[in-house]
Amino acid sequence: MESMENSACAASSASPSPTTSGVIRAEPAAEAAQRRRLLALFEARELTDVALVVQGQVIAAHRVVLASASPFFHALFTSGMRESRAARVELNDVHAPALRELLRYMYDGQLRVAGDTILALLHTANQLEMLEVVEICCKQLMLELSVHNCVDIFLCCESLKMRPACRLLAHAARAMIETYFSDVYRTDAFKNLPLYAVIKLLLRRKLRLQDDAAVRSWLMHDPASRKIELTRVFGSLQAASDPDRKTAAASLSLYQALSSSGMINSKDRVADDGRAALTAPSLEQHKPASAGSSTGGDVQQQPTPPPPPPELTPTIFAIGGFNGPSALKTVEYLDFHSNEWFAAASMLEKRSYSGVVVSEQHQIFVVGGTCSSRHLKSMEMFDPEANAWTLMPPMRRARSYLGAAFAGGFIYVVGGFNGMAHLSSVERYDVQAQTWEEVQPLGVGRSGLAVVALNGLIYAIGGYDGRKHLKSVEVFCPRQNQWFPVASMRYARNGPAAVAQPKSNSILVYGGESRHGIRMNTSERLALPASDSASSGSDGSSNPDGAGVWHDMDAFVDSRSGHVAFSFLADSFLFCLGGSNKKDEYLDTVHRYDHLTKQWSVHSRMLSQRCGLNVAVALTSARASCFQKKPTTTTNSAGAADRSAPATTTTSTPQEQQQAAREPPPPPPPSSTTSAPMA
Repeated sequence: MESMENSACAASSASPSPTTSGVIRAEPAAEAAQRRRLLALFEARELTDVALVVQGQVIAAHRVVLASASPFFHALFTSGMRESRAARVELNDVHAPALRELLRYMYDGQLRVAGDTILALLHTANQLEMLEVVEICCKQLMLELSVHNCVDIFLCCESLKMRPACRLLAHAARAMIETYFSDVYRTDAFKNLPLYAVIKLLLRRKLRLQDDAAVRSWLMHDPASRKIELTRVFGSLQAASDPDRKTAAASLSLYQALSSSGMINSKDRVADDGRAALTAPSLEQHKPASAGSSTGGDVQQQPTPPPPPPELTPTIFAIGGFNGPSALKTVEYLDFHSNEWFAAASMLEKRSYSGVVVSEQHQIFVVGGTCSSRHLKSMEMFDPEANAWTLMPPMRRARSYLGAAFAGGFIYVVGGFNGMAHLSSVERYDVQAQTWEEVQPLGVGRSGLAVVALNGLIYAIGGYDGRKHLKSVEVFCPRQNQWFPVASMRYARNGPAAVAQPKSNSILVYGGESRHGIRMNTSERLALPASDSASSGSDGSSNPDGAGVWHDMDAFVDSRSGHVAFSFLADSFLFCLGGSNKKDEYLDTVHRYDHLTKQWSVHSRMLSQRCGLNVAVALTSARASCFQKKPTTTTNSAGAADRSAPATTTTSTPQEQQQAAREPPPPPPPSSTTSAPMA
């Protein structure tokens, strides 16, 4: 027996059990305590072996800690050069407060990111090659991006765009500048820019500098010093044998603004400055032909330009939907700068699960839908400038749970449900002629589908055919008046949201129902070949039959259907609005996704809960009537602020309330209806 026990002990010692072998990690509390002790050594300057000299300040530190956290310091201390052994290391062009914060991070692992210092922190982290901090800073800046900081963020990240995170952030900041430039140039950040930065922004040339208002705003912020600075720049351009064409053109814009503002006298000299004359031929010869030309030695007097058109910026409208008691006719818009929603004029008729498009003239068309068990064929048009709705010619067929898209001057309405059948019919409306006509029907009747336009083609995605939820996708080519099958989705979806992204030639699909009552939080992306467009084939003979590949994407914000989504700021952000979740709750939340953080975050809340709503992004001017009446603030039943305007509030009649009480809220879309023959 003793021999057997000894053998067992020997075997046990030779082959340790899984419970006693391997690496045992320290408890988080122990790791935190160890970091606190390291930080205490740093703050007490104990056992330090190197002194960092930055902006006249001396900071004692430990080489091993610096080298382990920063590739820059690791390379410096292991290079074998004289500097690697020096007791003092001079750091030029480094922001001292940012360096101190990064040193604390190296010791205790906690980074304090403040809004007023984050750009300096980002730049210093890049200098020290601390890429994880670069990414942390970029993600935080992406969440804080606004018209007030987008200029500074763009200029910082444009110089660091070799870093992927900085490149994504620079793209978003540039899109913000170009989209909201009429607001950006009024900010202190723009007015305080150095000349080189103003020229850099002008080189982007998506900016519409009507009447040179932006340039004059910058010039007049500090006239004396900027006259001198402009003189020096123009002089160097004139002296150059072959100045950069774009830089010359951008500088000429500044020059012309300087002249028109009276800061240059009639002889083209800088007023009140006493410097050499600034004649324009050397600049004028580099001027783009479309901007005019000069035939003499001096700048010829240009004709007075017509008054500039109003600056247009995108405005997001949430329209109609269903909130439980009944369909809604209310409309609200998002103030993108304050992230608050305000009421606009209500529709003429209540409707949910309708279709919406925005025309080339920036008018919003809402078509079809359902209200109190009625399926609608009516269409109405909203003019944001007038803040008014107008009744338009109705469709040929009533339909709800339809899809709609705008392409080539036509409004396309696709599929839907008429109370008896899940429709395959497709109609289109000629906006100029104001007439409807039917085009080739879908291959399969479907309601609750998502419809998007991309490269002149119309895509019909998913839905319900009366028997099952669909994963199939069809694409319509207007030139051939024909539908073609496209690669099917990975999952069947009824009532999803879809977004077209022209830059990447792809379509994103979010959420929906996989079967009745089962909502999804999955999302997927259809990657299309580059040739998939209405222009492929000179005779329109080519077709996108079976084209594209679907890929899974990051999980959606939650499981929902009856929601809408759109892409914003050159595809930098995705937004999702409203819908209903797996608890059958109607939602007022607006979520935002960006490709840098790869996360959905709550952006704002609409005034109303909305399922089966529509969203439209239309260009509007600051003078649009829908912005002129400031809504009053009341308190809703939940105690939350309600910024809806009393003038646009609608009420239901007693008969409508009774009808709504008898009707359960329609699931998005009507997969609970009995099977009906297809149209």
